[in-house]
Amino acid sequence: MRTPFAVSEWGLVKAFLRGELIFYDFYVTSHPYTSTLLITVGIMAITFISCHTGKKYDFTLVDKLWSPISLSCTLNYILHGYLNGDISYRLLLILPLQMFWAYHLIELLAKRGAYSGKEDHRWTKVKAGLNYDPIKLFLFSIFFVSIYQPLMLINNTMPECILWEVGSSSLNLGDYAFLSIYGGLIGFEYLCDKYQQDYQVAKAKYTSTSEITSDYTKTQLERGFCTIGPFAYSRHPNFLAELLIWCSLYLWGAYVSGKLMNWTVSGPLVFVIFMVNSTRFAESISAERYPAYEQYKQHVGMLVPLPGKKWVELKTE
Repeated sequence: MRTPFAVSEWGLVKAFLRGELIFYDFYVTSHPYTSTLLITVGIMAITFISCHTGKKYDFTLVDKLWSPISLSCTLNYILHGYLNGDISYRLLLILPLQMFWAYHLIELLAKRGAYSGKEDHRWTKVKAGLNYDPIKLFLFSIFFVSIYQPLMLINNTMPECILWEVGSSSLNLGDYAFLSIYGGLIGFEYLCDKYQQDYQVAKAKYTSTSEITSDYTKTQLERGFCTIGPFAYSRHPNFLAELLIWCSLYLWGAYVSGKLMNWTVSGPLVFVIFMVNSTRFAESISAERYPAYEQYKQHVGMLVPLPGKKWVELKTE
């Protein structure tokens, strides 16, 4: 098993910054999390610049980088293993699944107009909440958008460091079980997003032409938000799936290391806190936009399905 990430890495960083190590030697000899952190500093700078060039206070770049950052971390760990002659079989198995996940999220953003200049309504709400104050927006662009979010995204993949550390050690039944769980959660997130996208397309069609798509009722379309399929059990099943994807990686790392608690726990822990708060913020917007949303909240859990709770459409609908 390789040496875990440790404070001693700082010595390599200082040697590299002083010019005592060329980049290749630093890259190969350091822990991949170290090089990931250094690369993230560049991402932070790019994100900050994007907030203040072109369209003022445009925070959408970090949304576009969400999946590429995570995928690049995995590729970084694999490259480290390859250059050190001990590539991780577990990360190689994860890679195609994560590529599908990344492609799906990019495609989803494209459908929402993120790559054609459209800003997510949540960012608009954030700016309004800050009263469009230039100082507040500037500080927000530094600490939350440019520093916190990129750092959180690379820390999502921290559990992969454990899978990197065990290198090419033999896989067993437990590894294949975790791989199946990981892939199943990605598939479930895709399914949830499809339900939501299909609903939004049908709602837009009804709004413009008054035509009702056969899979929905007039009441469902006029309600304004999806309540069918997984959304009958959880108000945000796609968010729940995203959370569980990264938590399953941590549990996989805990399994191969034999330690339920290890140094990578901060990754999924911070992400859980972020997702819960982000979901609550999104719900505050939904409650303002849709009169029936409060009733929906009473019958369906926010993330985790509640025992005996399910959204049931009235038969008259």
